[in-house]
Amino acid sequence: MLSKASAYGHHDNLIGRAHDAAADVHQSTGAALAFSLLVAGAAVFLAATTWRAVAGTNRRSATPPLIGLQILGLTVALSALAYQVRVGAWVTTADPVVLGWFADHRTEWVTGPAIAITDAGGPVGTAVIAVVLGALLSRRARSLVPGLILIGTVGAAALASTVTKSIVGRSRPPIVSQVLLETDHSFPSGHATGAMVLSTMVAVILGYGSPAARRGLLLAAAFAVTVVVAVTRLYLGEHWLTDVIGGILLGGLAALIGSALYGIWMRRASDRVHSATQVDPPHAVSPVDAATTGRAA
Repeated sequence: MLSKASAYGHHDNLIGRAHDAAADVHQSTGAALAFSLLVAGAAVFLAATTWRAVAGTNRRSATPPLIGLQILGLTVALSALAYQVRVGAWVTTADPVVLGWFADHRTEWVTGPAIAITDAGGPVGTAVIAVVLGALLSRRARSLVPGLILIGTVGAAALASTVTKSIVGRSRPPIVSQVLLETDHSFPSGHATGAMVLSTMVAVILGYGSPAARRGLLLAAAFAVTVVVAVTRLYLGEHWLTDVIGGILLGGLAALIGSALYGIWMRRASDRVHSATQVDPPHAVSPVDAATTGRAA
């Protein structure tokens, strides 16, 4: 017969196991829900993006709701991915496999350029590039607004990345896997975030009002730059796969918001010039407004 102390111990052990089982069920349910939201968010974003591409640029009334759906889709997808990363759900199971593959395939002639790219795409490098390109784009448009939107969007994305890192609190890959030692939080990748938002915003500003083919080429080039930067982070062992995916999602979300602001400014500038030409056609359009309107047409 069990003693009273043994009975109490057995009872406490059963309660502990029950609590652990309930926690496991709760976590697995939350992870499953997060995965469903991840898929749903991605589907909403892709559907809205496809709709915008099919509708073209002539249907202004349809653009704001579609941009809103794109932003909603990316926000839901990013939040769901962050939750899964935080709880270590099965979506992260590919992370160590990808990390190991890149570690096993490193070569000296690739490592050097990869380090150079990752250094240029760091926080300082991204900030410098954003300021330089912002100045050039502002000079091109003869207005401070494009540069301010670019720099502000990149800065906001960097801040959001830092905050998200603190909330998720994910550790970096093991030190033995890293080429460059980094010990801060890992999700999302700041490099991927910066590359995505900076290159996409530049593509949007340069391609605004251009034919669809040119805009598509610019956006494809922007995504290619992002992929190169993201791959260097994986190659050097500084991030997990889901880190760079999260960075791309966050950078894309910031770029969507920034491009929406830029589009609003361009449309208002175009409307002001159009109104001015109706009042005084020979003299109302300044060289600055004419240049801006030409790009917005």
